[in-house]
Amino acid sequence: MKKACILSTGCPESLLDCARLKVYFEKNGWSTTDDPTTADLTLLYACSLTNSTTENNLKIVQDLQKNAKQNSQVIVWGCLPKTEYEALSQIYAGPTFSESDIDKLDEIINAEKPVSDITANEVCPRYQIREDSRRKLDKSPRDLLNHYYYYLYSKINLRQPKDPSVFYIKISTGCLGQCTYCSVRFSRGKVKSKSIDKIMNEFRDGLSRGYKTFALLGTDLGSYGRDLGYTIADLLRKMVKEKGEYRIGLRNMNPHFLSQMMDDLEPIFATGKIWYIEIPSESGSDRILKLMGRAYTVETLKESVRRLRKACPSLKIRTQIMVAFPTETNQDFAETIHLLEEVKFDFVEYYIFSPRLGTVAEKMPDRVSDRVARRRSNRIIDKVVLDSILKMVKKPFNKLRSINS
Repeated sequence: MKKACILSTGCPESLLDCARLKVYFEKNGWSTTDDPTTADLTLLYACSLTNSTTENNLKIVQDLQKNAKQNSQVIVWGCLPKTEYEALSQIYAGPTFSESDIDKLDEIINAEKPVSDITANEVCPRYQIREDSRRKLDKSPRDLLNHYYYYLYSKINLRQPKDPSVFYIKISTGCLGQCTYCSVRFSRGKVKSKSIDKIMNEFRDGLSRGYKTFALLGTDLGSYGRDLGYTIADLLRKMVKEKGEYRIGLRNMNPHFLSQMMDDLEPIFATGKIWYIEIPSESGSDRILKLMGRAYTVETLKESVRRLRKACPSLKIRTQIMVAFPTETNQDFAETIHLLEEVKFDFVEYYIFSPRLGTVAEKMPDRVSDRVARRRSNRIIDKVVLDSILKMVKKPFNKLRSINS
């Protein structure tokens, strides 16, 4: 029996895509392993979100090829081959494809069961970069803060690898955005949605198997269904009508589409069935948002969050912030900090702008220096860690206050 190793270094959507491939190979008579050195075929879903992830993934490709067993094959697929093909071709000469043309794999392995017929509802563990390639944390105050930040990151995160208590459903891939900094859309393409009927079948299957926590994944859930003539509100309206004790998490919903659907979403969130939503803010500056190609304002974002929290006070809301977008001034960054102070998201994920090949932002002038970018990212960490400590301190005091009142 041939043995396949399926690896991913990317987002939760790619981890679910890889879990799907594990099922696919097993359905086609292969066994699977987590050890690439023993596999006859290793498939790496390679991420290219930032410059650093691209560099790390290119190193991983070299590592996998170097340590592969004799007469085995390594295939690199996912975002990296679509966005950084020239760099990849310097070290790799094998076949490539992305999720949008994954059916190429059927021909490569002479599959009897096509990949289009396969679904999966768990995520693969993320492939870890070798320990010696990472900068080790020391005991300086800055590194301790970084360490605590990533501890917090793991506490409110749908990315925890292979969590057996979560039933994952991929409802779409691709998006309808025109973000000037993003290269993922070159790989994922325009939104392609799974039908409501298919999703409901998976959801009911999860309920029948006793799952209580569900996670809906897609490149942008706000784009879901718009290629089929409906929206995610139509899907969620049907899901929350199902009987039973369960909760649903929503990963990555563009604020532009969120604000459009608020009238439909409020009563859905009011059921208490939606426990988590990720709303990527990106910036607290309207000027920067416009340069980013984000079709919303800070005020519309804040209004959406206010309405969601009013509908469901227990809702956990996570956001993403990009630091040091070209031309970002101290005032622009101060507006981002003000957004975090005002909205008080339950978790903030930050990343520093990276010029991605082929994007509009790649050619934008007035780049922010590395030194300033690091200083601003450290300020985000300080802000997030401080807010989390204050929350933890506040909880027991509020409990005591309620007991004594």
